[in-house]
Amino acid sequence: MSRILLFRAFVIVCLFSLVFTQSFAQVKNPALDNPKYGADPATREECLKNTSFYSEYYKQNNYKDAAQGWAIAYTICPKSSENLYIRGIKMLKAAIAETADPTARKKLVDSLMAVHDKRIHHFKKEGYNLEQKGLDLHAASPERAAEVYQILSRAMNLRGDATEPMTLLVLMQTVKDMYANQQIPADSVIAAYSRLSEAFAKKLAANPNDEKLKPMSESLDALFTSAGVANCENLIAIYTPKFESNPNDIEQARAIYNQLAALRCNDSELYLKVALAIFNSAPSSTLGLEIARTYMAQRKNTEADEIFKKAIASEQDGVKRSSMLVEQASFVGTVMGDMVRARALANEAIALNAQQGYAYFVIGQLYASTKNCGSNKIDNASVYWAAVDKFNQAKSIDPTLSPDCNKQIAFYSQYFPSTEEIFFQDLEVGKSFTVPCWINERTTVRAKN
Repeated sequence: MSRILLFRAFVIVCLFSLVFTQSFAQVKNPALDNPKYGADPATREECLKNTSFYSEYYKQNNYKDAAQGWAIAYTICPKSSENLYIRGIKMLKAAIAETADPTARKKLVDSLMAVHDKRIHHFKKEGYNLEQKGLDLHAASPERAAEVYQILSRAMNLRGDATEPMTLLVLMQTVKDMYANQQIPADSVIAAYSRLSEAFAKKLAANPNDEKLKPMSESLDALFTSAGVANCENLIAIYTPKFESNPNDIEQARAIYNQLAALRCNDSELYLKVALAIFNSAPSSTLGLEIARTYMAQRKNTEADEIFKKAIASEQDGVKRSSMLVEQASFVGTVMGDMVRARALANEAIALNAQQGYAYFVIGQLYASTKNCGSNKIDNASVYWAAVDKFNQAKSIDPTLSPDCNKQIAFYSQYFPSTEEIFFQDLEVGKSFTVPCWINERTTVRAKN
């Protein structure tokens, strides 16, 4: 009984095996009927064989052994898969990086460009693939700047706002290189920068939280500035509408400020506007002084005085604040004519820094410039006694001021009254005297030598 069961089982297995073998033999690879793998079954079979062959080596990063199979597949079945191009481009870029010989390297680069072109022909996406082609050419042969520019310009026209930020930067670099090689005029550099800068502005507006865009936009500005065509007139024409369209963008204001400062466009209205925008958002003594001095040069005294106040208030260091107060004191007294306030500012500087000798020098100048102080000649001349006192104090505290102080002392001493004039006013040389008017300070009676 057991033998009969075993025999039946054997028969069933044999029949199943026969049916399975026949069915498998009838299974056909569908790729052999797909024209994208070749024009005929033999070509398709060769395509699949070489694709499988090179893919195994490619996965192992063995590009040298993968090259032959890839080249055959690339030639006989170019429509088979976009991966064929993605992998081929990667392998060619690796080969270029390892090749030093200029002739061999150029052949490889030309082959890389041809692969990009064939990819576009068969798989479209022209804008995106042109970007990759242009970026690869720039990386492999930056000296071919004109070609890179043509490729990436075409890509940018096709992609519009979707153009990659790196593409914009490389375009600016190629423009700079072409100008350096006298291939394009300065106007073309300016026009290109204006277009690329606008493209970056759109990206920043659409992606305000993208931390990579800001430094890339600044790199674009730096490339333009270093191209050698930028001047104050050009920068002002380019940056004025950018700033006015978004005056609250402090990062943009900083970028514009840096570009203008690099070319010393400090006397422009735009420079003052961006500086004020930055200062008002975060007051600093250094920038505040710069703005105050600009206003002073423009004779906008009230504006200069207000900025002085804000700049000084923002400074925490006592010594620095003291120096700023002295500068404001000189301006308030000599330009604005407010002697009393000017002296108060100078004294505030002294209170902050006892070694601030220049504050005494400024007070001395204020005293010496006071006219018609008092009711007689002695009163009028007494301002020079007080002034000389301050010059002497200044050089005793800060010896570096001695040359200037000595000149002032020699000059104003000649306006001291004579011994006779002092005598007729019932005064005595060496005695104490109170200077009248706003000065109202004790000094010593002295006669002209």
